[in-house]
Amino acid sequence: MNFAAEKERYISFCGSYCRQCEWFTGKIRDTFRLAVVMLDDYGFGRLLDGKVDKENFRKGLEIIANSGICSGCKAEIAEDPARDRCAIRQCCYRKGLSLCGDCPEFPCEQLKSNPGVIKFGCIENLREIADKGVEFFVRRQWQSEPARSS
Repeated sequence: MNFAAEKERYISFCGSYCRQCEWFTGKIRDTFRLAVVMLDDYGFGRLLDGKVDKENFRKGLEIIANSGICSGCKAEIAEDPARDRCAIRQCCYRKGLSLCGDCPEFPCEQLKSNPGVIKFGCIENLREIADKGVEFFVRRQWQSEPARSS
């Protein structure tokens, strides 16, 4: 495995690992596809009667079920910061960094206060990469279960 390429393509700026992300792997899309099928096959729609607008609920499920799979943080850099949905990505991109951990301000307030960074232990990931190297980090990621949302 080319660990340098993994770092440049699949380790996000903030320290998450794309190959473990349920959006990147398609698990989120597949789960919503299954939810649409189950809504029909198991008659779950009747549980929603009088509680939610079932048509809009179904449309929401279908939108996510038919969405694309994430191409990865570093593949989604927008040259125009106003069009990029991630301020962390833009910060690193503007500074010419491949990881937030390479920044002299690491860990900055933007990183420490980001809910996704906190949820997925990204600061710890970046520290592990700095301490033990990219190869160790990637090998550990491949040996662990995919990240789970709570």
